[in-house]
Amino acid sequence: MYAFELKVAWRHLLTGHGQTELTVGAVAVGVLLVVFLSSLINGLQVGLIEDVVGAIPHVTLEAAPHEAKPLWQIEGDAANTVTKIEKMSTQKRKIDQWQKLRDLVRAVPGVKTAAPSAEGSGFVSRGAKNVGALIMGVNAEDELAIPSFKNRIVEGNFGAVDQQNAAVGIKMADDMGLRLGSRIRVTSDEGETQTFRVAALFDLGMENANESWVYIGLPAAQGLFKLKKAVTNINVRSFDLFQAGRIAEQIRAFSTAKVTSWTESNKTFLDSLRAQNSAALIIQAMTLLASAFGVASVMIVFVVQKSKDIGILKSMGATARQIQRVFVLEGLGVGLGGAVLGSGVGTGLCFLVQSWVLPGETFGGKPATLVPMQWDAKYVVAASIVAILMGLLSSVIPARRAARLDPVEAIRHG
Repeated sequence: MYAFELKVAWRHLLTGHGQTELTVGAVAVGVLLVVFLSSLINGLQVGLIEDVVGAIPHVTLEAAPHEAKPLWQIEGDAANTVTKIEKMSTQKRKIDQWQKLRDLVRAVPGVKTAAPSAEGSGFVSRGAKNVGALIMGVNAEDELAIPSFKNRIVEGNFGAVDQQNAAVGIKMADDMGLRLGSRIRVTSDEGETQTFRVAALFDLGMENANESWVYIGLPAAQGLFKLKKAVTNINVRSFDLFQAGRIAEQIRAFSTAKVTSWTESNKTFLDSLRAQNSAALIIQAMTLLASAFGVASVMIVFVVQKSKDIGILKSMGATARQIQRVFVLEGLGVGLGGAVLGSGVGTGLCFLVQSWVLPGETFGGKPATLVPMQWDAKYVVAASIVAILMGLLSSVIPARRAARLDPVEAIRHG
């Protein structure tokens, strides 16, 4: 349809005497930086989120705390009695009919799993060594159903965790000289003690968890904390961890339990992620803007250099609209070439950097690389589309200038 304009634009680009290559290179560098920075920021955030959220529930349900009321707030004869509020004795909060609540939670849209647990503080002992611990009574199959948790088992078989077997963090194992098969004594804050065999070692990416958490079977924890058949928590994981706030609100609508989402507990962390995204967006926008100005400058130079050719074409019958289209097509060609080159080199660079694994180090539950990268095709597509649009928009002003040239003046002074 535009065979004439395409032919002229192509010849102008081919005879650019290095200017075409430099312009395409400028756009390619912009696209490359956007792809690389997007993959870097995404990889960093995925790793950080995995380290912070990978080992914890997205939403936690706990029994609502008991609140003491003075007699003057109670209707009846007791209201006329002189009273005072006494401090309540320490009592472990528990959820008795947890099976019904768990089933209701599982029916909430977006919920992936809802698992009971019995948690509390205590001590882990081996010989004369005692370490304060957070005792986690769980069903092993529920925990192993979480891929991010399963990937954090360093040694042993977490599936064996039950009433006789336990899993401890690598820091606790190092401090107490534990290895697979070692015997430990677990004492709860209720004064109950039981001996377990170490069946697995884990690394949750958090120093506190690695040095103080110990997983045992749910029935064993219920016995240690004198809960009978009750539990202390229902731990919920969602398909999309950023939907945890919405899920928590829906659970509060039908449950009197204390409901807490990870987003509520980690507001500072989320604020830092948002600030990081804003900074990355500004850097990428400035990079593409600089490339756009480079393209516009070169296109203006093209118009000056080709002014005599433009005059000749107009004298031969070419319309101002056709001349304008020639330079718009040149801008499109520059943007398209820069997008293809930049996205290709940027993608190759991302995979190259991602292949440099640092031995013995982990980040986000996976082997750490020299630079944390998470390549995503949507970043490449977005950067390419912006580059093409940038080439088009950058050619609008030079194209209008070329279309307004007077053919006589252009031939005389070209």
